[in-house]
Amino acid sequence: MPRIDSRLFACLSLFGLLLLASGCANVRQLDSGNSQDAASAELFVPYQFQVQAIDGTVLRDSFNSFDGRDQTLRVAPGQHELVLRYFDLIENTTDRTDDYSRVLSEPITVTFQASANSRYAVVGERPETPAAGEAFAANPELAIENRGNGETVSGEIAVAEPEAETIRRGNTVYAPVTEASAATGASAAPGPQPAPENAPPQSLQMLKYWWNSASQAERDRFEAWRTQDAQ
Repeated sequence: MPRIDSRLFACLSLFGLLLLASGCANVRQLDSGNSQDAASAELFVPYQFQVQAIDGTVLRDSFNSFDGRDQTLRVAPGQHELVLRYFDLIENTTDRTDDYSRVLSEPITVTFQASANSRYAVVGERPETPAAGEAFAANPELAIENRGNGETVSGEIAVAEPEAETIRRGNTVYAPVTEASAATGASAAPGPQPAPENAPPQSLQMLKYWWNSASQAERDRFEAWRTQDAQ
């Protein structure tokens, strides 16, 4: 009996360690330049709000791919300026071509006050439909709260204006090349090259952009859909 109990205990311990490792893998520790000590504070950010910058230091400059991990970072006591991007994949039941819609907001700036040896969290709604997600991205409602007493420590938020006019096609957001930027050879945002004059520019550019951005598995899925649709 003691041998069986020891084996059972070992199995349960191993299972617990695996669960702990799995949980840690879903949280990304961001390097804000502050060490973990009694004089610093911890900020937790759920995955639908991706941290772009803190106090002018850029922590993420590309949002081409979705990252489903929560984030934590250390901050010094005092006032801070946090820049977030609302970024989520929302189930889409109305689009036959894809199961999820990708919703990405413009940069959201929020200031907050941190105290030493405290824990804070970004809190906000998580929309359940693509339409609600787009509305939330345009006018987000969020706050930063003290995780110990629930006190709100953030001020007003501001959402940046889009750098270029956007066109939405289904679950795709595309920033077209303006006439002025096309004439100078520069675009308002990174994207595909202008399409030939004898082709529909917006549709062709969008197809090229998303084909080059897709993985091989996504391309194979698209080819299967084209074959089925042509029958």
